[in-house]
Amino acid sequence: MRWPWLRGTEKREAGGDYSDTILRLAEAEAAGTAADHGATAAVESVAGALSRALAAATVGPDSVAPLVTREVLAQIGRDLIRHGESLHAIREAGGMMRLIPCASWNFEGSHDPASWTVRATAYGPSTSTTWHLPFSSVVFVRWGGDPGSPYRGSSPMRYASGTARLQAELERTLGDEAAGPIANIFSSPNSGVKELQEAKADITKARGRTVVVSSDVPHTWTQDRPASGVRRDWESSRLGPAPPPALVEVRRDAFAATVAACGATIALFDDSDGTAQREALRRWHLGTVRPIAAMIEAELGAKLMAPVRLAFDAYPTDLSVRAMSFQKLVNGGMSLKRAAAISGLMAMDHD
Repeated sequence: MRWPWLRGTEKREAGGDYSDTILRLAEAEAAGTAADHGATAAVESVAGALSRALAAATVGPDSVAPLVTREVLAQIGRDLIRHGESLHAIREAGGMMRLIPCASWNFEGSHDPASWTVRATAYGPSTSTTWHLPFSSVVFVRWGGDPGSPYRGSSPMRYASGTARLQAELERTLGDEAAGPIANIFSSPNSGVKELQEAKADITKARGRTVVVSSDVPHTWTQDRPASGVRRDWESSRLGPAPPPALVEVRRDAFAATVAACGATIALFDDSDGTAQREALRRWHLGTVRPIAAMIEAELGAKLMAPVRLAFDAYPTDLSVRAMSFQKLVNGGMSLKRAAAISGLMAMDHD
């Protein structure tokens, strides 16, 4: 019997849609028309947090642990935040089965996923490999999806596209502000056009140095005061980034909103006190990491035809509070089984 995930393989030189996409993005960025939603600290903060949280899971049973590696789980977590979907092809390599991350794929089929086929492509340094596989031969996980396109995942940045754009544009605006020339400028008595052109060139490459420019008030070195206007010669003026405080505040709020759209709270990443950070960590694990892990377990179990369990450290779930609740319930006369279920300790048995 031939395993379904060992079907048609083709190899080709790197290129095609993936390269075209990268080229279009590079052209847009060069033209100054693109603000990359994924190039913000907010997105990377949550993508990294989910990636590391899933990588820290202990995979069971032992029979599937070599296949479901930490690298696979970390990649799924990062893909879900950044792209809203993650696909790994189940392939044989070197005499053992592997989950190979794919960079591009296309689905075909009816409304029934059992009828779907996938054209999935994985990329290497110089060549790409494409497989034509049934849906049962790929591990496909989505952050979210729409009924009109159940074969496509949607990222939190797509659902919150307005916030994502705001965050990206603010980052770019502040980046442009910070990229401006920095200099301390002194004005001197008026000089000619040549000196003005040289001053412009000096300001462009100043990088914090002092630059002397010509005064716009006509007078000479021998005059005590200019003929008219207010004397500013030899008074230093700073040229450099000066973002409006309101813009900085909006950027801070946009960061928090972006993080919230990804299922986390700002206290997980800022300098909040320890109590707030512990509560943020508990909510993050219970409201985001665990539910996503459950979806990954279900998908892996269905495709690998074996039960898969992802176990996590109990610290983020505030085990001490649960234990206190359990003790109070038992002391109040409740049975051990029911007290464990109500306090949440029973739900952690599989961890």
